[in-house]
Amino acid sequence: MSQQPTELNVVRDLYRFIDKKQPEVKWAAVMSFFMESFLVVLSLHANFTIYEADICGIIQCIIAGHISFIGLAIAGIAIVIALFTADQIKEINKLKEGAFDHLLYDFKWFALVSAIATVIFIAVIFVIRSPYPIAPTWLFYILTFFLIYIFLYLLFYGYALIGNFIKMAKIKCSLDTAISERKNISVVAIETQLDFLVSKLFNGNKQTAREFYNELIKIIGENSVNDNKDEIIAYLKKRYTSLMK
Repeated sequence: MSQQPTELNVVRDLYRFIDKKQPEVKWAAVMSFFMESFLVVLSLHANFTIYEADICGIIQCIIAGHISFIGLAIAGIAIVIALFTADQIKEINKLKEGAFDHLLYDFKWFALVSAIATVIFIAVIFVIRSPYPIAPTWLFYILTFFLIYIFLYLLFYGYALIGNFIKMAKIKCSLDTAISERKNISVVAIETQLDFLVSKLFNGNKQTAREFYNELIKIIGENSVNDNKDEIIAYLKKRYTSLMK
């Protein structure tokens, strides 16, 4: 039972790497084609010994970049978790079950592919430095296309994550507004209940109610340790202006 979801996730993840609906896949595929064509024009296979040292240097830089991508993914997860409050996460998951985990999964996938790519490029350096002969032309260019695609995919996926941060900021603003309005409704309901209780308590006598609110404001001003007690007093005076006269 527990193995089936894992298998489905593996298939889904592998398909995600070549899913033409994803913009990063389209960009990576197109740019890889142009890069591969450029290497063919340079006759990289025939002149490999000329470019060997430069290629190893470039691969070392790519490896360092992929390791930094893993750090970027970890930082992204931390930022997303810190960005949303517990109430906002609950609201997101109410809209679609597991939606918040899906937001984090993008960074997890980015880190996973970066880690795999790091291992692959390290292996490539050892293969280049080995005494074995260079691969046949057709296999050589297939492998170079694959390596270029991995590198460009991660670059464009990283760029797509920037767009995700912008979307998350908009989602947070929407949630802040929605939760604030919901809380405002609750506050209005409580205030209405309080007005009703005061009215019942003093049998609708405005003079007695006025004295009650004046006493309440006086107590808040003298005894309250709340930092925003001045704002509370100003709000009460504004709300019950008709009674204060």
